[in-house]
Amino acid sequence: MKLRKHLSHPGLLKTVTRHFQQVPDPSGPDAGIPLRDCLLSGLAVFGLKYPSLLQFDRDRMDEVTAHNLRALYGICQAPCDTYLRERLDEIDPVLLRPVFKQLFAQVQRGNELKRFQFILKTR
Repeated sequence: MKLRKHLSHPGLLKTVTRHFQQVPDPSGPDAGIPLRDCLLSGLAVFGLKYPSLLQFDRDRMDEVTAHNLRALYGICQAPCDTYLRERLDEIDPVLLRPVFKQLFAQVQRGNELKRFQFILKTR
């Protein structure tokens, strides 16, 4: 299978990171952990298939996990589960909509959605 740059993990993550950097931080610039790292940590919880935020919190301090968060997601400082919840609760989900629309458009342009088509037979 040929890897397409914009549809690879690094390509899609680049799009996500660019959008996350544009989300205004309701806590201001001196909030501690940058909002970008909080948003990317939330994405990493799903991408790395963590069963819970608590498990992510336990693992984030592990040397290997911290390296993977930096290398795969560009997270400089992963927040604890409580801080992550508090920061993400402040974000209006409408502000995250553009990144999902952009990702969907990239996948659509790459003809990847055709693999998920099916024919519904009616009687």
